[in-house]
Amino acid sequence: MSIFAFTYIIITFKQGKVAEFMSQNKPVKICMITTIAKSFEWFVSDSAKNLADKGFEVTILCSDMDEAFLEKHQKFARCVHLPAKRGIDISSLVKSVRVMRKLFRKEKFDIVLYSTPNAAFYCALSAGTMKKSIRIYNQWGLRYIGFTGLKRFIFKMVEKYTCVRSTHVISTSPKNMQFNIDEGLCPKEKISVIGKGGTIGVDFSVYDINKKDDFRRQIREEYGIGENTFVFGFFGRLNADKGLNELISAYRALTYRYNDTKLLLVGMEDNTNPPDEELVNWAKQSDDVIFTGVVPPSRVAQFMSASDLMVHPTYREGFSMVIQEAMAMALPVLTTDVPGPSEVIVNNETGILVPDHDDKALLQEMEALMNDPKRREKYSKNGRRRVELFFARPVMLQNIYTHYCRLLGIEDKHLKLMYLTANPQAAIEAENAGVDRIFLDLEILGKEERQGHLDTVVSHSSLDDVKKLRAVVHKAKLLVRCNPVHPGLKKEIDRIIKDGADIIMLPYFKTVEEVRTFLEIVNGRVNTVLLFETKEAVEVVDEILELPGIDEVYIGLNDLHLSYGNKFMFELLTNGTVEMLCNKFRAKGLSYGFGGIAKIGEGMLKSDYVIGEHKRLGSTCAILSRTFRNEVDASRPIDDFRDEFMLLRKREEEISGWSEEQFEENRQIVCEAVDTIVHKIMR
Repeated sequence: MSIFAFTYIIITFKQGKVAEFMSQNKPVKICMITTIAKSFEWFVSDSAKNLADKGFEVTILCSDMDEAFLEKHQKFARCVHLPAKRGIDISSLVKSVRVMRKLFRKEKFDIVLYSTPNAAFYCALSAGTMKKSIRIYNQWGLRYIGFTGLKRFIFKMVEKYTCVRSTHVISTSPKNMQFNIDEGLCPKEKISVIGKGGTIGVDFSVYDINKKDDFRRQIREEYGIGENTFVFGFFGRLNADKGLNELISAYRALTYRYNDTKLLLVGMEDNTNPPDEELVNWAKQSDDVIFTGVVPPSRVAQFMSASDLMVHPTYREGFSMVIQEAMAMALPVLTTDVPGPSEVIVNNETGILVPDHDDKALLQEMEALMNDPKRREKYSKNGRRRVELFFARPVMLQNIYTHYCRLLGIEDKHLKLMYLTANPQAAIEAENAGVDRIFLDLEILGKEERQGHLDTVVSHSSLDDVKKLRAVVHKAKLLVRCNPVHPGLKKEIDRIIKDGADIIMLPYFKTVEEVRTFLEIVNGRVNTVLLFETKEAVEVVDEILELPGIDEVYIGLNDLHLSYGNKFMFELLTNGTVEMLCNKFRAKGLSYGFGGIAKIGEGMLKSDYVIGEHKRLGSTCAILSRTFRNEVDASRPIDDFRDEFMLLRKREEEISGWSEEQFEENRQIVCEAVDTIVHKIMR
């Protein structure tokens, strides 16, 4: 069997698995469990909603579900009461395990996901009733680390038992994952990290950077803090494990040297492991230390906005959601070099790391950063960008969804490749080769004037071709590019939908209103793709992405590079335009792609390198270039289409395993190649 045939079989198998699981006849059944409802609300709720929106059948199992919780969650999930309590309680253990075993036997879930210590342990005890289920332990932290002696041993054994009885363990970060392996809790084959780490990501509607100035003014007025006063902010439980002894000690020393400063302590006083009494008494008697007590989660962003530097000298942490939230508000971060926090930030790029339990090192950096506004500004900007890339809620929700699909065997990491044709026979050949989408181009308005001088294909297709292609395209999706917004667009789109298109793409728009018009006409009847190919559209991209009804976005390099006056379309890849747009699309949780891909080894910019950029930037789709068209009959594919298609897939598979260093090396090659091509064009 040839490598091409083997690869084709694998791809076809994956596509079949997707269809089997995600069909309406067999939704994925998932049970999501925490000990109490508050934990579910904070860390799982949005993921449960996202999975339900994607066709999963969701069951929620937890305790303390009040009317507000039920009203919110019963809209998309079944809610089952769990008689569990926090802490050690034998009665609730027995009752909870009984409820779980009964539910698991009856429902036969595809996935059972459990988080928080008690819920996880109870599920481990019930594992025998869900042998066919994927059992995922969301390990948000390790309780035994803070214990000693016999108590530490017992809680470590509970943790190990929970890991053993789970089929998969998800750690909050790479360093925490390695700690699990080193401690013998879990073999490396069983444990993984989703994305760069974390739990659910930051909600930008709460941590709204656009409100930062107003938030800052409100809090400073409320607490009588001057505009020029330098404010150190701490956000979390006030206990020794969070480094409060070191923080108060360092700040007290700082007050002997500087007058106009404040220490803002935002959070509840935790008596389970309280800070040193003498230090706390000093802080409470000081006019420069503000204890806010417990504040609603919705107000944390306001206190962060009022601060100039976040100081978080924790001894141990899961992945530190609070640091992600601070970075989302463009607050520079000073934290400790321990697993979790040291992975959220990049040292000397988005913040600074110091050793834990070291008040002198902490004092040194607090003073240095207070006196270095340029460095704080650098960390603020870089931190915000890092959160947008890796920890925004839509990004994390997509990562979680993709991870679960992978565990179910329904993941397909391949780029969705599109073949442009109006020829039914060509569509059949392309579909049989494994193409994901057949692309019918109906755009004619203004295209000849814009691209007539380029070596590109201008469409001569008609509305009649939609029905012709629909009759022969069965496995692939039929994507139709309509004309730009014009008086007859509604009639055109209605016909396209009526004749069977799965997806409609809007090209060459410049304003928010044009996009709004298109989305209102489609009105959710089929999926939509926006084709960004004008600089005017790029200028209002943030406003456009706020519109409801957008399913995917695509960057059209041909028209967009003309719009900017570039000489070569891939200049947009090297000058940061494509990356900037991809970051914005990713932050909104949208799938996106850009440009075209030639046969392996061909194209002015070799496709081998272009695929690397698609993977680096998180692209999910691309158009097969005209190198896949027959030179004699351009309406037909090349004779060896399937072999060339599989070569491309093989190269894509290789690139998927690259390290960050390899992607960076490829990016440098692309930049050098584009510069060379541009110089040749300009001669």
